[in-house]
Amino acid sequence: MSKKEKKQKNIETQDNAPKQNIFQRFKAWFRRSSFIAKVEVFFKKAWQYVLFGLECLLPIKHVRKLTYDRLRHDQQKVVVSLIFLLPVMFGFCLFFLYPLVRSLIMSFGTVEILKTGGIHIHFGEFFLKTGTGGAYNFNDPDPAAKNIFYNYIQAFTASSVDFPVGLATTAWNTIVDTAVITIFSLLVAVMLNGNFKGRAIVRAIFFLPVVFNSEAITAALNAAEGVGEMLNKNGNNALAELFDLAKFMQGLGVPVKLVTFLTDITSAIYRTISYSGIQILVFLTAIQSVPKHLYEAATIEGATGYEQFWKITLPMVSPMIVTVVVYTIVDSFLRSEICDIMDIVYRDNEYGYYAAMSWIYILASLLIMGIVVGILSKVVFYYDDKK
Repeated sequence: MSKKEKKQKNIETQDNAPKQNIFQRFKAWFRRSSFIAKVEVFFKKAWQYVLFGLECLLPIKHVRKLTYDRLRHDQQKVVVSLIFLLPVMFGFCLFFLYPLVRSLIMSFGTVEILKTGGIHIHFGEFFLKTGTGGAYNFNDPDPAAKNIFYNYIQAFTASSVDFPVGLATTAWNTIVDTAVITIFSLLVAVMLNGNFKGRAIVRAIFFLPVVFNSEAITAALNAAEGVGEMLNKNGNNALAELFDLAKFMQGLGVPVKLVTFLTDITSAIYRTISYSGIQILVFLTAIQSVPKHLYEAATIEGATGYEQFWKITLPMVSPMIVTVVVYTIVDSFLRSEICDIMDIVYRDNEYGYYAAMSWIYILASLLIMGIVVGILSKVVFYYDDKK
């Protein structure tokens, strides 16, 4: 091949080759430079030595090969879950473990407030008060105290507070509220997951109690009630009745029993909706994370929406049911009337008695939570696409 033909062939090759922009040309020049190539090799070698040094100091890969990689997939998930919970457990031990242990010690005795500002726990010692609502006389032991469980016995036998009745009422209301809120939240989440007009507005209605603090809403309702009472005192009965639904309906001639029934139903619906925002959000997130191919396969097989809910949706979101139940139980106990009973004891400076009530309250909530979670854990389905 002559030189002229080679030159013509090179021109044709350049014409057929894809055109390079200025950045690609600079990159090609950068690589062709011998000095730059040596610098690049130097930094690559240096980086390899740095990685080797890090592996020697922190042999994470070798430890993982010897431990984590040898576990089964379900065991690996447990290890990952424990690692995820480590910060929470550390924070609990750092901020909550000491107060819990100290309150447990306080529940087995009498707490004395020192003049220096500290406290002294008379462990296993109980004293009488100087009059009704007075302070403890630490020179006058209580003859009725037979053992260190005296505060716990007093919590169930003392007539000054209705702690047993409040505890039983709280336990029953917690069970009922948990069942109603869980079922209601799941059904609403299924409805909100559908594709229909006005879905954003409907979601906003259910999530408003979460966006706006429920305490703020309660304060607004109390303010409205206060306005009604103020108008009633000033003689403006017509305006006052507008703030009292029951009186307004009775003024229209509605029977008292029907008014009571309607107001109770309205209050129950409002309470259920206002306390279901977080639960609806959890269920909605769980439903949206269900693999779409499961529904597609069920549709091809001719399954109806009702069958898809019971065979796919409910089993797939069942782990979140446990989470929702635990959250609802804790939330119900925090809103219970028993907290008001315990506040009365606290304001009377009976700190040991108050600590005993608190531990009974904690153990009751843990007992209910353990029974419910134990029952639900038997029917929970954990989907694993890697099996």
